[in-house]
Amino acid sequence: MRICLIGGSPAQPGGLEAFCDRVAAAARGADDLAITQFSTNTAYRPLRSMALLPWRLVALRRALRGCDLAWVQVSNLPEAYYVVLARLAGGRVLVTPHFGANSKLVTHRVVRPVVHALLGRAHRMALLFAGQEAEIGLPVRVPVSVLGSFLPANAFVAGGQAVSGAPLRLIHAARFSAAKGTLRMLEVCARLARAGVPFRARLIGRGDPETMAQIERMIAAEGLGASVELTGWLDEAALQQALREADVLVHLSMIDSFPLIVLEALAAGTLPLVWPMAGVEAMLEGVAGLEGRGGMVVDPADPVSSGFALLTTGSPDELRARGEAVGKAARATFGWPAMLDRLRTIAAATLERPARRG
Repeated sequence: MRICLIGGSPAQPGGLEAFCDRVAAAARGADDLAITQFSTNTAYRPLRSMALLPWRLVALRRALRGCDLAWVQVSNLPEAYYVVLARLAGGRVLVTPHFGANSKLVTHRVVRPVVHALLGRAHRMALLFAGQEAEIGLPVRVPVSVLGSFLPANAFVAGGQAVSGAPLRLIHAARFSAAKGTLRMLEVCARLARAGVPFRARLIGRGDPETMAQIERMIAAEGLGASVELTGWLDEAALQQALREADVLVHLSMIDSFPLIVLEALAAGTLPLVWPMAGVEAMLEGVAGLEGRGGMVVDPADPVSSGFALLTTGSPDELRARGEAVGKAARATFGWPAMLDRLRTIAAATLERPARRG
């Protein structure tokens, strides 16, 4: 089966681009799957991307030659138009939406009906998590399947053993911002420090100058300099290693519906502490073989106090033991062989044409 994977902006790498690259990498080991990548290059350039759509149809037709299926990844409005372009090119179209309830594709009163109509042209949806269709209001006439997401290859390495009795090790990895939960992470750290709880925290990423200045002010004001380390962007292998060396990922983002970093933390055996959102909670509940959630969810009414309570109810060693069990289960649930089996099933269902009436 030959699939044209449509979407992503390689010059602006993020979660969507990582998803596309991992799909292609996973399929290289499969004799019956061939993935062709077609980048849309729409990130941060909506107006220019919209203007180029007629010319992109020609390139897309060329890319789809010899392919059985067009698989469109949608994270912004221009990418949604590629559903129609793929239909015009004559292909069967599978769509994976990479957005949640807080996206402008859902909240904007003008954009939402346009996106709804464009996605309605798909033959099938491959969702990132169960319940995503209800969260973002997908067209009911389009059949849906749940695919999930692909982890990086080095995410399947078991986490390292920490020294018994070691302080709590926290990690936060994101584009730093208030909406991404970076400042809440520091508030949780401050609460731990005031309570005399030994911990080490590592913040990985960067933010705009205003955000970085605010982070530095908070660290100085709360006296967190000896406990909190700021690190710039890491490559994939280094980030996976950093996750394996942590006990808890603090990801209190209010805007990430299905953050890949949480999935990567689960596989690394690092317990996620998250804000309650449908996609994130589906991740925590979707790890096979576990009793209860594979992580911790804060109370949105008081995320700092509830986060502090969740981190200190048991000892760091107990959190590490939970993480080890979660990691083993997550690596089995989201391994590439299992994900490719789901993709094959969904692709085959998309290629089935309904019987003609009469």
